[in-house]
Parts: sequence; structure tokens; C-alpha cells
Amino acid sequence: MKTILNKPELVSLLQQQLREIEILCGEYDNGNETAIRLIAEKTGVIFHNTDHSKALLGQLKLSHLEMYCSSEIYNPKSLTNFIGLLKLAHQTGKGWGYSAKLDHSELKRVSQENWWNNKKVIIDSDGVAFTRAKIIKSLANTEPLVLSTSGWTVKDAKGNKSAINPIPETVRQIAFELLESFSGVDLNKESKLYYKL
Repeated sequence: MKTILNKPELVSLLQQQLREIEILCGEYDNGNETAIRLIAEKTGVIFHNTDHSKALLGQLKLSHLEMYCSSEIYNPKSLTNFIGLLKLAHQTGKGWGYSAKLDHSELKRVSQENWWNNKKVIIDSDGVAFTRAKIIKSLANTEPLVLSTSGWTVKDAKGNKSAINPIPETVRQIAFELLESFSGVDLNKESKLYYKL
């Protein structure tokens, strides 16, 4: 039997998902790599409609809210892979790798549809585009995300090559954008869902 939640219950559930994503981001930042899949699952509950459930934002009629986007603009003439949400950084003891920007100054507002489904945040070396929705849904459903990473290979000082997986840090940056987008938003007031007291 399907449970129908009222507006206060849905608002509370969304707030809980956001709090848990924030906690999981802290865990990931402290080295817990398994937190990424959980962040993806909770983000999916907020944004993704399935055959069995409707996204929390849809249920609360919050699709009018804009999202913060930190992605660079893709240049189709570029000869390298596109990783729009990340920066390449050198970490002591680890070498070169991608890291989430986590920078407030790079945020600009876009529509939810653009943020979730339309904006390409990764384009691999085969020209396959990945949106936030594609990345999050792939991780949340435990389907392997197949990326051609030929352009994401780096050499260390000894000449050893290694491929860099951009997905964990991309999900971390998506979570950053999500949390910033809902920071200070009065969900009760913004929700267009009618609720009779």
C-alpha cells in the first residue's frame, strides 16, 4: 500500500535528506569513499522520478526554485575531455587528481531542468556526455558508470601512468551545489503544494 505524506511531512523529509547529504559530505571529506553512493541515493530521492516514487521536489511543487551551478561552459572545439565541475589539483602524497571546487564565487543560478537534465558536466574521450542526472541515477541504482578515461591519465615523477576517476569528486561538487541552492530557503513558504490545516 502506497503511503501519502502531507506537506509538513514532505518538507521534513526533504530537510532530513539535505541534512544527511551534508553529514555524508563531511564523511567523504574525511576519507570515507563509500559516502559517495549514499549521497547519490539521497540526491536521487530529491530529484528523480521513478516508476515507484515521485521526486520530493515534484511532490512539494518546488520545481520553480533555481539551482546553483558551478560548471564551466563546454567548448566543443576542445581536444581534451571535459570535466566541468572539477579542478585539477596536486595533493601531497597522492599526486595529481581532480577535486571538487567547493567555491561560492563560481556559483550562478540556473533552472532545475537545466541543472539536473540538460547541462553536460562531463564529456569523455569518446564524446559521450554525462549530466548530473545520468551520474546520480547510475550510482544510486548501482549500475556501473562506463566512462572512456583515455584523457584522464596522468604520469607521476617516475613515469608511471594512472587513470583518474572524476566521478566521486563530481558527486561531491553536485552535493555542494545542492546544499548551497537550498541554504536559507523556506521550503514551507516556497512549496506550491496546497495544504489544508
